[in-house]
Amino acid sequence: MNFYFNTQNFEQEEELRYQPGQRVELKARPGMVDVIAEYDPMMVPPIWLANDPKPRYPHELNVLAKPVIGSAWLRASRRSQQKPLAKAPRCHLTPTGRVRCASAHG
Repeated sequence: MNFYFNTQNFEQEEELRYQPGQRVELKARPGMVDVIAEYDPMMVPPIWLANDPKPRYPHELNVLAKPVIGSAWLRASRRSQQKPLAKAPRCHLTPTGRVRCASAHG
């Protein structure tokens, strides 16, 4: 078996994972959450945190999941709560080009 290590691909994946604004937790201090201020692959270590003067290596950090924007996407639909119409509305086009609909109830 031949395994090839593609450094360019690895650096791109690491850069995507450690983007500025990403929330991380220091493994040495569980519960301490910080935000990545800068990722520079040319620096060693490459990750600068917003509230930590010391740059960090990726193995020192736990990347935290990004929070869901809101819970509105989970809200139940109101369609099932509406009463169905007794009859479908009857609509027709008037000679002037307007749409006129009769009442659904008569």
